[in-house]
Amino acid sequence: MSIPIHTPCDPDCPHVKEFRDCLYNDPMTIEYGMGSEVDEMWSKKHQPTCERCQEYGAANISVG
Repeated sequence: MSIPIHTPCDPDCPHVKEFRDCLYNDPMTIEYGMGSEVDEMWSKKHQPTCERCQEYGAANISVG
């Protein structure tokens, strides 16, 4: 059995801000309610390439 671990991206990271502004201001995203799913997928791709988000995620890790 594995324990789910979540390491969030830094909400003040310029790349994260730009992506989320675009995502959550898109009427289709709002209409279909897929923002959180798309955000999660994008964050998983972004975090390994961004030192700022890696440090933020390590400091704000949540388990469970």
